[in-house]
Parts: sequence; C-alpha cells; structure tokens
Amino acid sequence: MKNNDTSDSNLISVIGYGTFITRGLWKDKFNVEVCAVNNFTRIYPKGSWFPYALKSAGSFKALKFDVTKEEIKLLDKIEGVDSGLFKRVMVDILLKNNRPSSAFMYVPTEETIVSQKLTLESDKIDRWKEEIKKITEIVRNFPDLFT
Repeated sequence: MKNNDTSDSNLISVIGYGTFITRGLWKDKFNVEVCAVNNFTRIYPKGSWFPYALKSAGSFKALKFDVTKEEIKLLDKIEGVDSGLFKRVMVDILLKNNRPSSAFMYVPTEETIVSQKLTLESDKIDRWKEEIKKITEIVRNFPDLFT
C-alpha cells in the first residue's frame, strides 16, 4: 500500500467496494483511504459471488485508491467493461474530514441490471460488509469501513 500522497496527474482515483477490496487489489496502490460513496447503495444478492453498486439516495463506505493509466485498463478487463457487465463512471465521494472528491467506480450496465434482476430490494443490509469483515488485514488497516 503506497500511501505517499502522490498527486501525480498520471494517477486515476478508483473506488473499490467489492472484490477489489476482498482480493487485495488495493495493496500495491497509491493513496488508499476509506471514503463514503454518495447516491449509491451496495447490494450483494443471494447467489452472487460479488456485489453491485446501484444508484440510490443512499451511501456506503468503500476504499478509494489511485492507479496508473495502464492499471485502469486492467481493471476495465477485470470488471468486464468490454463485455458489457460493468461500466466505469465518475462518482462523488467524501474522504476523511468530509473532504469532497470524485473517483471512478464500476457499476452494472443496464443490461446487467435487467439480466441479473438487480434491485435495491436484493440486499437491504449491505451483506458484502460481512464478507469484508472476514479479512482481518482489512479490518485492521481500515476500521473506518465499518463505522
């Protein structure tokens, strides 16, 4: 984890709210910190092996980290952007001390929402938070994810 406050214009801020967190994709990234994602709700439907973020009046906590232009292309592949599973969108976030910022986040495409029957009713309690809590390194490094 490279928390060196690099403000390099070649770095791109990204939100990790699902497997980017649990699979440790944040570990070798710059400026990793907890953020609040506004106007979205994280859902983890039963039978799915990863969560989704749906537009809503809600908010949830996630990790913001910075990646290079090369790394964003790899994340696009991981998230299935070319196959139409997810799309990368710019979202408003709040960092520590309520500092406003923005970052890219992967959200399901309309096709995915329809085909997977995704709704805010799919998960009213943010079940993915329980998956994150199973990883002691995350709990230890980012306790603010759970407050």
